[in-house]
Amino acid sequence: MQSKKYKAINNLIIYFFVFTIIVFFIFIITNFLYSNINNANSKLMYSVDFSTLNMYFLETIKNNNSVIKEYGLVNENDNSSYYITFEMQDGSTNTFKKIGDKIYFNEIKLCEAVESFKVIVDKSEKETILIETKIRDKIYNMQYVL
Repeated sequence: MQSKKYKAINNLIIYFFVFTIIVFFIFIITNFLYSNINNANSKLMYSVDFSTLNMYFLETIKNNNSVIKEYGLVNENDNSSYYITFEMQDGSTNTFKKIGDKIYFNEIKLCEAVESFKVIVDKSEKETILIETKIRDKIYNMQYVL
């Protein structure tokens, strides 16, 4: 009688340890996959930020028949923080500027984690604007023709 009781207890202990090991491996695999999804989401968000910036630029330049009013450095000590102001046909203005690590369109925050935002205007033949943006170690370049 005692041997059957001990055998049942031993089997129960073995099942418990096997179940614990299986749950542990499932936890490790789930944690690994979840962290990879979070990394992919954060990288995607920075591309989405630049796409949003690009859409606002295109909207400002193409649909409003705007002209460049002024552009330059936000702060003379920081060569990575530029601004550009457009004047619309109705006399209103729209400004893109980098403050801290964010890019704003007037008062609307467009991008986060921006390391640099450079505006280069070429007025030689057709007026073109080159935007160089670095967001989380990824460089984005876009050129717009007015």
